[in-house]
Parts: sequence; C-alpha cells; structure tokens
Amino acid sequence: MASMDDLIKRFTKMNNTIDDKVDNVLKENSEEFQIETKKSARAVMKKGYWTGNLSRMIENTKTSHLKYEITSNAHYSGFLEHGTRYMEPETFMFPVYEKFTKQVRADLERLIN
Repeated sequence: MASMDDLIKRFTKMNNTIDDKVDNVLKENSEEFQIETKKSARAVMKKGYWTGNLSRMIENTKTSHLKYEITSNAHYSGFLEHGTRYMEPETFMFPVYEKFTKQVRADLERLIN
C-alpha cells in the first residue's frame, strides 16, 4: 500500500504531465486547423481571381498557456466570412472551426481515458 506522500507525489506528477499532453493536443490541432482553413479559403474563392493573399494571412499563434488562435489578418476576411449587403458570405473559417471543435473534444476525451 502506498503512503499518502507517495500518492500526492504521483498526483502532482500526473498534474504536471497532463498540461504538457493537453498543450500538445491543442498545438497539433491548431496546426491542422490552420492548414485546413487555408485549403478552405482557396476552395471558396470561386469569384474573381486567387492571388493567395488570403491563405498567406491565416496565422496560428499560441497566445497563452493552453490557448491557440487561428486568425486571418486579410482586411477583407470578415466580408468573405459574413458577407455584406452586396454579397453572400463565402464562409471559409467557420466550417473548419466546427470540425476541429469536435476533433479537439474527441482528442481530449481520448487523452483522459
């Protein structure tokens, strides 16, 4: 039978390693999210011409502990994503977000179990 001190040490070690494992899951998913968002941006651009600027402006950034953000810094991203009164939306980010929300949840559940 393990002593209370041994159990506390084991719980502390589990706590320290779980952060690293969760961060790794989030990092891998954010990198995939960025790649998929770039592909999605290319796929929705059916009007006009494609210069690749929208894809180049999609960034993956770690903003704090266990927090990653995928952003598009192209000044017209919001117009494409949400549309305007003159054009329908050409959503390139939200469908990928929905997919990866489910994937991250499944990956974290798998990690816990």
